[in-house]
Amino acid sequence: MSRIRLGGIKISEGRSHLNASCHCGENALTNICSRLAANRINITLLTHVADSGGGHSVSALCTEKEDGFSGYFLLKVKGGQDCTVSMQSDINILSVFPHEQKPAVTGKLLETLAGNGVRLRGLASSPSAMSLLIASPDMARVIDGLFSAFDFPSYPTPLDWHAAYQGKEQVLREIICSYEEQVIKVYNIAQQVDLDLWSLTLPHLQLNSLGAALVGLDGFGIRMPFMVAHPGLQEQLSTSFCFPISHREEVRQELSRHLPQVFPVRHDPVVALSLHGPHFGDRYGITNALVGALQGAAVLPLAVSCAVSTISVVIRSEELERSIQALSGNFTIPS
Repeated sequence: MSRIRLGGIKISEGRSHLNASCHCGENALTNICSRLAANRINITLLTHVADSGGGHSVSALCTEKEDGFSGYFLLKVKGGQDCTVSMQSDINILSVFPHEQKPAVTGKLLETLAGNGVRLRGLASSPSAMSLLIASPDMARVIDGLFSAFDFPSYPTPLDWHAAYQGKEQVLREIICSYEEQVIKVYNIAQQVDLDLWSLTLPHLQLNSLGAALVGLDGFGIRMPFMVAHPGLQEQLSTSFCFPISHREEVRQELSRHLPQVFPVRHDPVVALSLHGPHFGDRYGITNALVGALQGAAVLPLAVSCAVSTISVVIRSEELERSIQALSGNFTIPS
């Protein structure tokens, strides 16, 4: 396969990564978001699945490095009696864009990590970008691998990219929103209907096989509007992703071909909603506003991805109308 053309790379350095794994039925996500918002801790990335495929819900998030220990103790207090909480410091968020919902982009990313012996610490998607969590010491190998698998027209080599990127991280850190909106502004809410949500858990050693399955699905012209991944127990990785119901057999075929010993769980039919706003990446409380609004409407998200400047949430199809109505109370939504 020839190199895939992408527009750019963004790295957010020096984050703390918190992970809470709970028995299904524990409403940890609402408690976590509420407590962090009350303590004015910003969430720079968040992923959640209500059922990872192994009887557990998983909520994972990134904060600024200095907020890591505060966030860890808040998760321990509010996560629930049946939750296991862990923390890892010195994590970088690597985002590539635009992926255009092509599964081959994510597939090649996973194959690149596996080929360079790099462990994936987490993954979150938005409609425009795919964000990976990478331990800081692994970044040099990852960047070199990216330029082997992808074509970045503005940066012919990793050295060209580094020269252009150097110093921008501090500028990005200084552009922080400091005000609070009573009703949060949203540019738009995108809806993708008639989807399946697939969840599976696999050994880290099979990351390359998962990447190969996604690359194979790209050959069918399929789009993947949502994906998250979390570190699991005992050297495993839990991942969830959405594909159109109309391509269910192709998805089943590729997963079975590349991961014959992995047995996915499927939810259907589902809808993926994406909320894009001007301050989603730089102020606390926005995820809490979304989760709280849905809880008030008795909607429990099947999966959530908060990355870059977008929150994507997967819900059951029958909950779409009341979810939109609930969100309109906390968000200013263009008509």
